Amino acid sequence: MSYLLQKTLIYCLIFASVSFFIWAASRLFMEGFEEYGKTYMNRASKALSEMYIFQDARKIFLLNMAITGFFFFVGLIVSRSFFVGLLFAVFGFFTPRFFISHLRKKRFKQFEAQLVDGLLVLSNALRSGMNLVQAIEILEHEMEPPISQEFGLVIRENRLGVNIQEALENLAKRIPSEDLSLLVTSINIVHGMGGNLMEIFDSMSEVIRERNKLKGKTDALTSQGKLQGIIVGLMPTVIGVIMYFMDPPAMQRMFTSAIGIISIGIMFGLQITGFFILKKITTIRV
Repeated sequence: MSYLLQKTLIYCLIFASVSFFIWAASRLFMEGFEEYGKTYMNRASKALSEMYIFQDARKIFLLNMAITGFFFFVGLIVSRSFFVGLLFAVFGFFTPRFFISHLRKKRFKQFEAQLVDGLLVLSNALRSGMNLVQAIEILEHEMEPPISQEFGLVIRENRLGVNIQEALENLAKRIPSEDLSLLVTSINIVHGMGGNLMEIFDSMSEVIRERNKLKGKTDALTSQGKLQGIIVGLMPTVIGVIMYFMDPPAMQRMFTSAIGIISIGIMFGLQITGFFILKKITTIRV
């Protein structure tokens, strides 16, 4: 076999090996990406449906990917660094999740804020001679979302044959609220052992109202510490951005050298650690 033929055969084998590796890697990547897409769409669809927001989960997933790509190119154009572009892409990737999480937390807070008035509506309905199911129907019609939507779902489950106690337990699983869990437990105990629901609703509304007042006071007292922690935590990033626009060549070394990249990683790690420590200190359970 001549030298030229051996060389050609080696190049062909290398080309075939590289091509097979690229094909296998792309196949694994596409399968993993498709599996992740299904998981993401299921979670997003479930989270949005719990907030009575009905959107196509595939559109949300594609929007998330588009936001990720947009942030990547913005970071790449602004800094001309692939590493910074990846950091921007990570931020853009998690932005929709933060937004959905914020909407869920806001909905839960609105529900808890309406719970006191909802208990008074239930108590007054029971005083007028209605049973618990009829009282919940009155609450659904008189109250605003989200509490009217959640208790309306309880009524619809009951109409489909689900026991009212079980429907209320499902409500407690959907809404992570200690007050709601206590309410559902009290209702189930009264139905099982007997008691006066009106007195329970009145006493619980008073307890929840006092807890909300105390929680408001603690939030006001800890808000200054939280604000100071946020300002101090964001200060290195803000100063870094200002210095980058003032002297780009000098700051480019932070993104092109190993020491600079390690320093940025340590900075972000310390910022995140400090944020969680501050959150732990300023979080007071009432």
